[in-house]
Amino acid sequence: MKLPIDIPTLLTAAIDIDKACSIAVSANILIDETASPEFQVFVRSGFNSESANSRVMVSYFPTQKPDAEVESDIVVIAAGSNPEVGSIAAQFRKKGMPVLVVAEDAAAVCGAAHDSGNPIPEQDLVSLEAGQSLTEELRGSLADRIGTWIVRADAEKRLAFSIAYPFVRRPLAYESIRATALQNAGVGVVVFVPGADMPIMTANQAKMVLQIAAAYGHPLGVDRVKELAGVLAGGFVFRGISRQLAGLVPALGWAVKGGMGYAGTQAIGHAAIEYFEGGGDIAGLAA
Repeated sequence: MKLPIDIPTLLTAAIDIDKACSIAVSANILIDETASPEFQVFVRSGFNSESANSRVMVSYFPTQKPDAEVESDIVVIAAGSNPEVGSIAAQFRKKGMPVLVVAEDAAAVCGAAHDSGNPIPEQDLVSLEAGQSLTEELRGSLADRIGTWIVRADAEKRLAFSIAYPFVRRPLAYESIRATALQNAGVGVVVFVPGADMPIMTANQAKMVLQIAAAYGHPLGVDRVKELAGVLAGGFVFRGISRQLAGLVPALGWAVKGGMGYAGTQAIGHAAIEYFEGGGDIAGLAA
């Protein structure tokens, strides 16, 4: 029996995963000495890595002058109240490097950057409010936002970044779920031949699970067969439900199939995340 998945597509995903493990990633961390010690440590410690593919440069300004001639994949500035943050970010941005400003006091940093003629783009800013304390919940939220920025700033190396820095894993997994769910929603809407959407959606979902597995450091292997089997089973269930519902409301059948394609993919993706964050226990994926 021919499986309703695109095997070459899945193998390509696996090859990309293996390749990512050997891709070097570099991060230039610039620490503003006016920021509180706790904030400095928080930003810096996120880039501690035992991965062989990680290269991290750290400098403290104004004692050390940031050098925009030093190339890196990303630049992250832990900003306090130094009025030069905007101009420093602009120097690296002009060299073609993506720059994220993690601000301890957003109003002060953004105000000074605007006054200097070097405003900080909203999409390149992650910040606290003035006087806000770094609770564990807030630390987790900030880490997710920094990880999300990295995933979107460097699409070519985002998998390699997740291998190097654990805080990038969940944002990368969510990005894979989001993209795949939207794609499968579109497949459900535009494919009108009964059953023709099943192979496409199932292949997308299987590839998504491989991408999520890779984000959590699990390359394709014998154990991955269990995840793919779960994807196939879940895919058939959701498609069967969508076809029955579409038959009940023929005029809106396209919307029902699109919605089920989106919701089913989201459900499978979130189950996979719980599976890997729970240590890879098969009971977690089944749940």
